[in-house]
Order: sequence, then structure tokens, then C-alpha cells
Amino acid sequence: MKNITISNFKEWFISHDLFGLLGSDKYKSLKRRIVILEVALSILPLLIVVTISYFWFQQILKDDYRNQLKWDIESTKQSIEAFLDERLSFLRFLTLSYTYEELSDYKKLSKVFYAFKREFPGIVDIGIIDDNGIQIAYAGPYKLTGVDYSNQNWFNEVAIRSSNISDVYMGYRKIPHFSIAVKKELPEKEGFWIIRATIDMETLKKYVYNLNIGEKDDNFIINKDGVLQTDTRFHGKALDKYIETPVPSNEQTVVKESSIKTHGHEICGYSLIKNTNWFLIAVIRSTPYARIPGIFRNELFFIIILSIILNTFITTLIAQAIVNKIKQTDMEREEAIASCEHAGKMASIGRLASGVAHEINNPLAIINEKAGLMKDILESSDDLQKNKYKFLSLLNGIFDSITRARTITHRLLGFSRRMDLSHDLFDLNEAIKEVVSFIEKEIQFRNINLILDLTPELPRIETDKGQLQQVILNIINNAIDAVEEDGRIEVITKIVDNNRIRILISDNGIGIPKDKIKHIFEPFYTTKEKGKGTGLGLSISYGIIQKLGGNIAVESEVGKGTTFMIDIPVKYEAV
Repeated sequence: MKNITISNFKEWFISHDLFGLLGSDKYKSLKRRIVILEVALSILPLLIVVTISYFWFQQILKDDYRNQLKWDIESTKQSIEAFLDERLSFLRFLTLSYTYEELSDYKKLSKVFYAFKREFPGIVDIGIIDDNGIQIAYAGPYKLTGVDYSNQNWFNEVAIRSSNISDVYMGYRKIPHFSIAVKKELPEKEGFWIIRATIDMETLKKYVYNLNIGEKDDNFIINKDGVLQTDTRFHGKALDKYIETPVPSNEQTVVKESSIKTHGHEICGYSLIKNTNWFLIAVIRSTPYARIPGIFRNELFFIIILSIILNTFITTLIAQAIVNKIKQTDMEREEAIASCEHAGKMASIGRLASGVAHEINNPLAIINEKAGLMKDILESSDDLQKNKYKFLSLLNGIFDSITRARTITHRLLGFSRRMDLSHDLFDLNEAIKEVVSFIEKEIQFRNINLILDLTPELPRIETDKGQLQQVILNIINNAIDAVEEDGRIEVITKIVDNNRIRILISDNGIGIPKDKIKHIFEPFYTTKEKGKGTGLGLSISYGIIQKLGGNIAVESEVGKGTTFMIDIPVKYEAV
């Protein structure tokens, strides 16, 4: 069972020429195929697992980085919110601690301003505005007393909502800044007043830049209209329009990927800052998470290479053992086939014995007759010189008969000899006639009509003459067994193309049923009666024709006869 499995595997793997360029030695080629296939089948899952793991690990790092970026944005946003809330709360505290009249006094306001500035750095100035928008008191580096703010957006916002953190704007001082304002109602009379503090953009930038980013990255603040509130590295200056990414509408902190034509792939995070119209934006193009898998790339490559080498070594050892077993099985099979072929030859020779004996008896009878005549002449005549020419004629007849007998025995010995494939250059028609000469007496005895339709202009072929003759003899013998007396056997030769000659051997015998035709080339399968055939003749013939580089096929119809078609190459090439 084990030998059958190995044989079946070998026949499938060799017959499918998937790697024909791997070498002419079929066993070395088979070993290479096994190694390549086994390594491929084992390495492919490894590569798939490593690839999936690599991208899975990269995705984990990406998700982790996005979560980290989200946390950093939240942390920076909370710092900015705390910065604004402290100053907004202090302004509210001032409105509760001082009256409108007190803060309208320049000296008092200046004292409060310097205390405010010491406690909360970043304050540029402070002012008191009445309900008409006129700044009636001011403490700071600019001359802004009496300035009318009634047309400013922040004034209208604080008049409605009681407090306001404005967008960054240029104002009268022509420097980017923003203001924090708180409204205080006048209970004793209708109206209100506003205390306002301004902060320059540089102070805001210090808080924005607390976000830890790379050299290729950017972070900044925009308002809901998409106007930059701080300077940026790559997206313009404060008060420029930010056009690359749509202004977010979600109030929660969001981190997402996007693809920008001008810069390619990037990660964008944004979060709304409480009590303002601002969004904190972080644009990440450096993708630092992508560098981390690169650290493990060399290790992964080393593991894969080591796995391939180790797997190839082990597979080579296994393949060598398998191929050695196949080679041993092949040698045993070749020896068995050779023995079967030789046995088939001996069986054919046994069948030819009567015809060969008749062929040899004819020249022996001639020799006997001429030798007896020479003896009679010697006994009856004393003058040898007188009978010289007659003796020479008789001797020539003896020599011719000896040559004929030698030719017959040499044919018989050549046919029966066990030998490897040889390269003989010969005339196919003459080889067929030699085969026919062996069985001519049996054909005549059974009154079978043998027709030889041999194309005279056939080229001489180069192949193993003895083995091809054995095939022809086997098929003609089967035809003789298949036909009845007065039957017909026809042998035809013809040219197929420049490199092939076809032999057709037909008979009008009993024919072969269709369900049996597909089995006739199998070993030990026979359609003859029990005891009349071994079932090896056609199997051996099929193997011989395959080794000679040809093809053999059969067509048959029950009651009408059978035709065997053999195609032989003009020039033998080892297969």
C-alpha cells in the first residue's frame, strides 16, 4: 500500500510539468519540486500571519496614537479654558467688588489693573465702557480713553449675554488680540457698564503650543467662520482664512483621518473651547506611529529568513528520503518491466518456433543435398580437375544456405536478446517484413490473408529496432488470435509529417467491446480465454512505444475488427 501511494504521488507530480526548467534529471527535479512546493505551502501561511500581524500592530499603534492625540487635545483645551475662566471670573469679581464710579476713576482703575496683571500674566490693558459703548476709563499702554466700541461685535455680544470672549481682531491698536468682557447692570437707574480686559495673541499661542507635536505637524485655533485665531506653521497667519479642512461642527473632541491633495494623508483632531467660538485644531502629518513598526521590521525579516532556511533544510531531508524511495521503487519496477518484456519475447519466440524451424530446415536440406551430390561425384570420378566448376557451384549453394541460416538465427538471437534502448538507423518496411517472415508459416497454415501496404518512400528512422519489432509482432499475434481462418490482416505504413511515421495494423476479427478498450493497455488485463494470454503483451507494447517517444491507440468495433495505430518519431529522442 505504501509503495502504491508513493508511486501514485510520483506519477502525478512528474506528469504535471509545473517546473520543467528545474533540470533534466527527473529525480533531482522532483526533489526540487517537493522542496519548493513544501516551502511555499509552509512559508505562505507564515507570511500571511506576519503580514496580518504587522498591519494589525500598525493599526493598534495608530488607534493608540489617535487616542493619545485626543487626550493631548483635551488637555490643551482644558488649559486654555482654565486660562480664560480665571480671567473671566476675576473680571466678575471686580464688578462685584467695585462700583462703576470707583472703577471710572483712572487712579483706582490703574491700581486694580496692575494688581490684576501681577496675578494673571498676559493682560495687556483694562477698560470701563458705558452702555453707549464709550470707553470712559482705561489703564494700559495705549491711548484709548473715549474710544467708541458701540459698533464692535464683542460689545453687542456682551450687551446681550452679560459676558463675552471675543474672536481675535486687530481693533484700534492694529495688533492681533482678543478681549474678555463682563457686563454689570446699574440697579438704581436703567443702564449697564462693562469691564473689559484684552490679551494679545502671543499669550494665547503659548497655551496652544503646549500640545506635543512633530516638526511636520501643526496646531492652532480657528473660529466658527474658519478664520485663524493664532499663527500657524503651514496654514497661514492669524486672521487668515483656513481653507484646507472644513470647519468642524461637532462640539466633542474628534480625531479623524483625511486626505488632502496638497499634503497627502494626515490626521486631524479638533475640539470646541468652552464659552468661545474657537476650535483647537491639531493637524498631524508626521505619522509617528508609522515609525514604530519599522523598529520591528528587521526582526520580522530575520525571523522569516531563518524560518525559510530551517524549513528548506528540513524539507530537503524529507524530500531526499521520499525521492530515494521513489527511485528505488522505479528501479524495481523497471527491472520487473524488463523481465516481463523479456518473458514476452520468449513467449513470442516460442510461438515462432515452428516457422523458424521451417526456415532453417530449408537451407539445411539444400546443404545436405549438395553435400551428398559432391560425395557421389567424388566416389564415381577420379578426375577432380574435370569436375572443378561443378564443385564450386555446389559449394556456392552451400555457402548461400549457410548465410541464410545464419541470418535467421541472428534475427532470432537479436530479437530475444535482453538489452537497453539502442539507436538503430533502419528501413521500417524491411523491419516489418522481417517480423512477418517469422510468422509467415502460421499465417499460411491458417489461410489468413496478410496484406502489406507499405509506403515505399518512407524515410529511414532512428530508434530501437528490436523493441519496435517486438511491438509489431505482439499486435500481429493478437490479430492472428482474433481472426478466424480465411481472415484478413492488413499492415499499412505512411508518413504523418516530417517527424512522424504511422503504422496501422488492422484485422477483421471479433473486435473488442467498448467497455474493455479502455483497459487493454493495463497490466494483466486480457480479453482472451483463460489460459491463452498473460495480459502483458499490450501493456509491454504500450510502455515500449512510450519509451521510444511515440504513441499507440486502438479503435475497435465488435464483429467488424480492430485497428492499432502506432506513431513513431523519425528520430528517436530520449523521454
